[in-house]
Amino acid sequence: MPFEGVRCESAGAGAGGGICNELFQRYAESERYYHTIDHIDYCLEMFDQVRDQCANPDAVELAIWFHDAIYEFPVDDNERLSAEYFLKVSSGRLPEDLRKVVFDQVIVTDHRSPPADHDQKLLIDIDLSSFGRPWERFLKDGVNVRLEMGYLDDSEFYPRQITFMSQLLGRAHFYATEWFQKNYEETARDNLKRYLKTLADQGYVAG
Repeated sequence: MPFEGVRCESAGAGAGGGICNELFQRYAESERYYHTIDHIDYCLEMFDQVRDQCANPDAVELAIWFHDAIYEFPVDDNERLSAEYFLKVSSGRLPEDLRKVVFDQVIVTDHRSPPADHDQKLLIDIDLSSFGRPWERFLKDGVNVRLEMGYLDDSEFYPRQITFMSQLLGRAHFYATEWFQKNYEETARDNLKRYLKTLADQGYVAG
């Protein structure tokens, strides 16, 4: 397994110990509330359930670990910065073909372009699977995202959220893969519709 155990469960051990320690420090940054190690843990739990569907599970697992490694605002290019950070720390440690695959996977988590293959679809679904959590947990995640984006006024933040969530709801399928469609699609759609109605009742519109 790359980096002597990609999960970093023994952060101080093995060839990847220093990298793992740095990742833990990044995910513990004080300005993070949602994109923390808890988010990574949750994504890994989802990954465990679809690992056997991955063509390259090592790459997907690495992409999960690195997809939010850089989280700076108001900079809006964190996925690319995270992908570049991965290339920096993996240089000379991993095969070039694997590094390219992981780089591309991290980039696609910006949700601006469609996934190019099934592994990318699984990664995107893993990243969005929290939308399909129970309502109270969904709300808690929303509060944490709002805290991270405290530099925006409500009049900026909520219209942006409405636009993003409406785009997700506008898809033929919220999730790209059959497993996530079966297990999380209905709840995710119900959560977003309920949340968008709440925002509309408060007078917010898409921006």
